[in-house]
Amino acid sequence: MSFVALLIQIYFFDKTSEVKILFLAGTSVIVFLFLAIYLLSKINIHLLEKRLQEIEKIELSDKFEIKSLKKNTLLFSYVILFVILIFILFFLINILLKEFTYKYIFYIIFLIGIIIFNYYNFLREIKAEKYFLTINGKTIKIYYKNNEKEVITTDNISQVRFYVIDSGRGIGKKNPSLQIFDNEEKILVEMTISANDYYLLKKYFEKYNVRIDNRYKEF
Repeated sequence: MSFVALLIQIYFFDKTSEVKILFLAGTSVIVFLFLAIYLLSKINIHLLEKRLQEIEKIELSDKFEIKSLKKNTLLFSYVILFVILIFILFFLINILLKEFTYKYIFYIIFLIGIIIFNYYNFLREIKAEKYFLTINGKTIKIYYKNNEKEVITTDNISQVRFYVIDSGRGIGKKNPSLQIFDNEEKILVEMTISANDYYLLKKYFEKYNVRIDNRYKEF
């Protein structure tokens, strides 16, 4: 409809009329936006269909390994973030020493909270990179820093949880993370995994009737 309206306006276009020029420009923008939305929708549907085809090809075997997903840019991004936050913190403390106000005290406390939160997530993600699993039937061996940490069977697992570690940055596509709980609700492992490993583990735990707490948005 927008394209038809654009054609009609072009046919009756008058360069001397500012109103017609504005209407033509507005209709052109609308046509462009609808076209962009259509193309993005087609691309998204194509990628989704391709992803579903990849998922259907994933086969569950008796023996397989699950490795933590490495994040090569993690350390650098956190260092930059910490440097910026520390710089802002010292800047606020310097202002507070010159002019004591409760407003700056609140800013400093709030900023310290942000630094602690990001530092906690940094340690959490670094630790998550050091885990990997070897699975043989109902037996799961958990390794940490290449050393065997725990051996457990699916009968001794109370639940598994898939979710996303929220770093607070909200940038980029986020990968699924896994937590495995024993019968005492103790976390045995927490690791970030690839999307393919997520689907593989999901099939595996469903096969052995392990309760799954799925908080990961697949699409």
